[in-house]
Amino acid sequence: MYTLRSLGKRIVLPLSVIMFSIVACNKNNDYKQPLPQIVDNSIKDGKDTITIGGSLLLYPKLSDRTTTSYSWKVNGTQAGTDSTLTFKPDAAGKYLINFTASNTTGQASANYQIYVLGKYENGILIVNEGWFGHENGGVNFYRYGSDTIEQNVYAKENPGKQLGTTTEFGAVFNGRFYLVSKQGPFVVTDSKSLVEVGRIESLPANGRAFLGIDSTTGLITTQSGIYPLNLQTLAIGTKLSSVSGQVGNIIMQGNYIFALTQTEGVVVLNKSDYSVAKKIGGLTEGFTTGSDGSVWVAGGTSLVKINSSTLDTTKVTLPFSAANTWGAWTSGSLTFSATENAIFIAKEKSWGSSGTSFYKYVIGNAASLQNPFATLPTGKELYGCATRYNPLTNQVVVTAVQSGYGQNYKYNSLYFYNASTGNLDKTVSYEYFYFPGLMLFN
Repeated sequence: MYTLRSLGKRIVLPLSVIMFSIVACNKNNDYKQPLPQIVDNSIKDGKDTITIGGSLLLYPKLSDRTTTSYSWKVNGTQAGTDSTLTFKPDAAGKYLINFTASNTTGQASANYQIYVLGKYENGILIVNEGWFGHENGGVNFYRYGSDTIEQNVYAKENPGKQLGTTTEFGAVFNGRFYLVSKQGPFVVTDSKSLVEVGRIESLPANGRAFLGIDSTTGLITTQSGIYPLNLQTLAIGTKLSSVSGQVGNIIMQGNYIFALTQTEGVVVLNKSDYSVAKKIGGLTEGFTTGSDGSVWVAGGTSLVKINSSTLDTTKVTLPFSAANTWGAWTSGSLTFSATENAIFIAKEKSWGSSGTSFYKYVIGNAASLQNPFATLPTGKELYGCATRYNPLTNQVVVTAVQSGYGQNYKYNSLYFYNASTGNLDKTVSYEYFYFPGLMLFN
């Protein structure tokens, strides 16, 4: 037995009681809290996409939360200490989010990769001519997965500002959206927000199209030649001496720039100094590019392939005459599918509108042109660029209006055709006198 003195008295305790107390203390000292374990990070593979203005709740689940602390970092910056995080970004782009759960034993972490889309990044921009004599041009937007058209989005994002008269062309280049009107201002916006970042109040001649060359230089085609453009200052340079007359669509491929002109067909320019490399006459509608780098254009009853290295041409016979895009200039209907190595082209009236069907040429298979690939529903007709292939969805998207004149132009339809089968997958209809000119997949 052991004895202890307390308040002058001797207390006698059994040895077994003292030994039990010592063992119990040792067991408490040896105890370790389980490591935190993340059993569900709340997002599959830790990746997701949201649109600016939206939010995302991140709530990783732990096997044990006892005396656990938390830390959230967004792109390396501390963002929270709760067990969950509501992520609501104020700018588009890529975000890396790190979550850490810690206790006295150790820690566990999870990473999230979130891509934040711009407000008008995930869908189709529709450039509208506008109601001539009543209103200037505009831009509508179709958001993927939606059943409606978001109307007048340029005006919505730029109160008090206007595009020009008959806005027929647009191009997205290096994060900027360039809008060309036949008359009035040449306008530049951010391609994701559509907020205007610059403008030229008036071009030297009626505008047609735009081509971005590099980070500092672009070209604007007009009713009277081609003008270089400084993309940093928006200063217009001296008209190119190598091309004259009305010039429409223009693209760059390899070492060359291909310009479609009214009087000389395709004029091929050397990219280095804009000198003429070759002229190919008799062509009226273009362009699109093949997966091999070839340039495709049409004229008369010919669909023409231009080798972008040698500038040699190969012709395929069309069962109809290609549209003449010069009467009331439009950008034409040619569009390419890399999925099947095929060219789509609309059969339109001679002035480039009012057709009801489009064809598919599977490259190397002349028989594929024998019959229309798809025909619009009764009472509808093509308008503007008419057809564009969307590689994201493998669909040919078609702009159309109600057949006829006057009030018929008020009734618009966006048709989504399966590019492999020709089946009509979806129709989105909307009303107003927009006169759609061009589609861009942003």
